[in-house]
Amino acid sequence: MKRLFLMRHGQTLFNLQKRIQGACDSPLTELGIQQALAAKQYFEERQIQFDAAFSSTQERASDTLELILPSGQTYTRLKGLKEWNFGEFEAQPEFLNPKRQPGAKSYGDYFVAYGGESADEVAKRMKESITNALENVEGDNILMVSHGGAMWVLYLLLDLLKEPVPIMPNCGIYEYTYDNGQFDIVQIIDPIAEKIYRISEEEKNVRN
Repeated sequence: MKRLFLMRHGQTLFNLQKRIQGACDSPLTELGIQQALAAKQYFEERQIQFDAAFSSTQERASDTLELILPSGQTYTRLKGLKEWNFGEFEAQPEFLNPKRQPGAKSYGDYFVAYGGESADEVAKRMKESITNALENVEGDNILMVSHGGAMWVLYLLLDLLKEPVPIMPNCGIYEYTYDNGQFDIVQIIDPIAEKIYRISEEEKNVRN
């Protein structure tokens, strides 16, 4: 069984400016750097060492990962871990984001008409990329740094909980287990606020 720590990158300039940030990129802020170092401290205090590490190909994710890993530890960049492409909405103010339909948990295929990706496309490439990496890597503890939107739609696709939890803050972590093609969720970690939300069996969906 593998333990997957799937983490969001630290705060960026576009996060600070409240701009839509998907396929486009912006650098980590000073706060973003401190958030990554807080995540590093979280892992160190619990003596969690990583047998393998991956990041999306975007700078904000790889820079976050490099702040966390011990000096000299290598990692792999995966395009499949990239953020949702929001098409013509990229770099625009966040208030231009569409309102979600009643009962909807994501934007669905809204951005496709504007040259972006659908939620299903993002979730499926995330799952495929992560699964392929986990199946082909040695070791038990794996760290991956990705993005809020992409992590959220993957979480929805896996459908592990009866009720969804809030979207993760910068450097928030979903801790999953992976065994024989099956994901399970263990806990949700906010190393900045020093909060851990442990998932009970009662909260999980019943599996066939």
